Amino acid sequence: TLDYEPEDPGSNPTYYHCSQKPGMKTLLVVAYSVIIVFSLFGNSMVCHVVLKTKRMHSVTSLFIMNLAIADLMITLLNTPFTLVRFVHSTWVFGKVMCHVSRFAQYCSVHVSVLTLVAIAVNRHQAIIHPMKPRISRERGLVWIIVIWAMASCFSMPHAIYQKLIRFDYGWSLYKVRIVCLPSFPPPSDLFWKYLDLTTFFLLYILPLTIISVAYIVIAKKVWSHNTIGDVTLAQSANHRRRKRMTMKMLMLVVAVFAICWFPLNCYVVLLSSKLIKSNNAVYFIFHWFATSSTCYNPFIYCWLNHSFRAELKILPFINRLCVCVCCGGEPQMAGAVPCHENRY
Repeated sequence: TLDYEPEDPGSNPTYYHCSQKPGMKTLLVVAYSVIIVFSLFGNSMVCHVVLKTKRMHSVTSLFIMNLAIADLMITLLNTPFTLVRFVHSTWVFGKVMCHVSRFAQYCSVHVSVLTLVAIAVNRHQAIIHPMKPRISRERGLVWIIVIWAMASCFSMPHAIYQKLIRFDYGWSLYKVRIVCLPSFPPPSDLFWKYLDLTTFFLLYILPLTIISVAYIVIAKKVWSHNTIGDVTLAQSANHRRRKRMTMKMLMLVVAVFAICWFPLNCYVVLLSSKLIKSNNAVYFIFHWFATSSTCYNPFIYCWLNHSFRAELKILPFINRLCVCVCCGGEPQMAGAVPCHENRY
């Protein structure tokens, strides 16, 4: 499970209160607070821009908004609860949130990777088979519903098999500790091992393989000089430039997701297979790195997509607060007209 805790909290009494040390507590609060703030701000802006701008209601833009919603889900329903658990070394949110928090983490990750697959398939169809009908917005919404349904089904085993366990420490200042732990049916070790392995291969390795193959094929096409339907050399060059920028943006989003989640995925698979022993410092680092993936995408869009950047610049508070910092541009007058030529 991605939110791992050792099954026997009594086996390492030193660790369980190490996060109570002021330095460790401060580090955890600052590190996770940065993720929460940037993720909430950035992904809210993505949703706002896509919903506000009718001409950005393309299928790819809807998928990108779906990624933002998934990131907001993990930011609101998992990361804060994980932070409190790390800081206080106990679970204080009750039984229901034990299940909900775990479901939110897995569901959001599964939605993200399945949405990235949908984006890759959509771009492959649009670029490799330009004469075929494109996916309509209505069908794109159906895809999104299917993605959430699939992600929910895949997340249920991780969410259902959780329970609160109470541990009493007569020797400790903190005499009672409640933890939210996986509780799989017997044989629990094998169940845990094969559930994590299945999740890793079906919802990480396989999707990223499909995405990689699709983008390799697309890249060969986009970076070639054969462009259909362009009248002049200038139009052809501009058309290829826009496609290449979009491809760079989408591939960077995939790369960031894959890199951020790879260490934690590998760690929990090796752990559930009992090939390594738990190391809580390593786990904290991997978990933070994985959840940090929720705050990078808005900056990628701001950097590589002119339409997104232009829409942000006409928002007064964004214009003054961060456009110059994150986009490298000068503030734009509120009455400026955004450019919609380079839609997602």
